[in-house]
Amino acid sequence: MPTRAVKVAITIPEGEFREVEAIRKRLKITRSGVILRALEHWLAAQREAQLDRKYQAAYRRRPELKNEISTQQALAMPALMSEDW
Repeated sequence: MPTRAVKVAITIPEGEFREVEAIRKRLKITRSGVILRALEHWLAAQREAQLDRKYQAAYRRRPELKNEISTQQALAMPALMSEDW
């Protein structure tokens, strides 16, 4: 089922408007398409940042123990040593 669309009016600086207009015309994208893509990227970044904050909070509640770190290092070392750095 299609999502209901909502019209909004925005104000942006003229320089950015001209730049976006040139790019969107070259790519044959509507203004709405440009804004939607930008919003999708911004929303994805917000979701990722929220997950990162949750991860950090959980880590602060229960950081790794020294023996866990040693085990992880031992397991990771062969893989790291096989890479061409």
